[in-house]
Amino acid sequence: MLQRLHHAAVLGALVFVLQHATLGIAPVQGAEVFERGSLTLGLGLEIGAGYFHTRNTNFGLGRIDLETGEIGGDAQWLEGYIEPLIEASYQADDAGTVYGVASAIGASTRKDGDAGGFTSGDEEDADLEYLYAGWRSGTLLEDTLGEDALDFSFGAQDFQVGDGFLIWDGNFDAGGDGAYWLGPRTAFELAGLARVGTRPLGGQAFFLRADGDQGHAELAGVNLDYNLGDFGLGEDGVLGAMYLQITDADARFEAEIPRDGMQLATVRLNDVRVPGFEDAGIYAQYAREFGDGDDVDFDAQAFYVEPFYDFSWLPWSPRLAYRFAYFSGDADPDDDEREDFEPLFYDYSRGWGTWTQGEIVGEYLLFNSNQVNHMVHLSATPTETVSVGALYYHFDLEEKNYFGTPVSDKDFADEIDVYVDWSVNDNLLLGTLYGAAWPGDAAEEVFGDDEVYQLFQVYAILTF
Repeated sequence: MLQRLHHAAVLGALVFVLQHATLGIAPVQGAEVFERGSLTLGLGLEIGAGYFHTRNTNFGLGRIDLETGEIGGDAQWLEGYIEPLIEASYQADDAGTVYGVASAIGASTRKDGDAGGFTSGDEEDADLEYLYAGWRSGTLLEDTLGEDALDFSFGAQDFQVGDGFLIWDGNFDAGGDGAYWLGPRTAFELAGLARVGTRPLGGQAFFLRADGDQGHAELAGVNLDYNLGDFGLGEDGVLGAMYLQITDADARFEAEIPRDGMQLATVRLNDVRVPGFEDAGIYAQYAREFGDGDDVDFDAQAFYVEPFYDFSWLPWSPRLAYRFAYFSGDADPDDDEREDFEPLFYDYSRGWGTWTQGEIVGEYLLFNSNQVNHMVHLSATPTETVSVGALYYHFDLEEKNYFGTPVSDKDFADEIDVYVDWSVNDNLLLGTLYGAAWPGDAAEEVFGDDEVYQLFQVYAILTF
């Protein structure tokens, strides 16, 4: 059982290199410190730290070190990082604006390493994060397309599509990188972006290359966004569509998971409101993966539907949301057709639960493939600086296997997370979360135990 479990856990970790979702703190924004004529320079600094403690890790089995295969007890670990940044821009009169950004990140993990075994507790790493340059059209096309309607950039930089369901984070933050949960590295190793910021229709053409843990996966595509404000569907309501193709990808760690040749098409609704009743709205997205690779055909899909309601007239302005999310699995992982959904580069975007679905199950056990989830999320803002919330999840497997290891039941787990976030001032964010997960029959079969998996975490982010 332990050998079989270790095999399943390692495969889970390797598949997880597809993508994980972390806290996803926004990148440092440079504070203006120098301006002379058309030249502006800015400096910024971000520091993050967190403490994490799990009990009954892996439902009582204990933490599995994915490098050594050793099974230990519960996990306590510390994470931290520091990111200095410099940005510069030069406004060339009627010829637009040239800009550039550079930053570096030093990160570390200490003690046991994270509960998923992606770090071992002795990581220290320092490397470049952002290094890119670009040009914005400024007032050059103001009379035709609008101010800053065109934006071209190239280098190591961030890129997000929609609410981060598929494209957001280009770096895995595992292994020697350190700071797995804080996830300070989000830039793609290389990104060429051509953005058109017109309304109501705008979009981007993109080329992306992810980090080494993602097999330096390369992809190219186009995304279109149509603002629905003119239709009374909310000022920020968007109908979006994207097409992309993975053009090259090395193996991720030791896993030979095919991705070359995969194509994806997706359509989405982001923050669309009910006309005349704007407290009610919806997020939704459907994605289809298809195409022929060198050794495998692709046929997978995923979708979610998330209606929500804002009780704007009540104290604390609570929001209640429900989400159903489906990610296809592969009934026969050994054949020449890949039917398990490839989650690409998802990450935290619009709050807890997007797109790490569960701070225990979604962070360390299931990773937006071969699963069917139900989520209920109640959130509120007691003050302008404090937000609180509770989430409930139920997780099923879509096919009866856990990363290729057969199981006899699809019921995987239930989870509850309770959190508090406090923006102390413009520079300091503090947060804490408690989570508990109860195993279903599938998880009991995989891990061989049925204890309640518990998590406590606290973190701080300081920006200048």
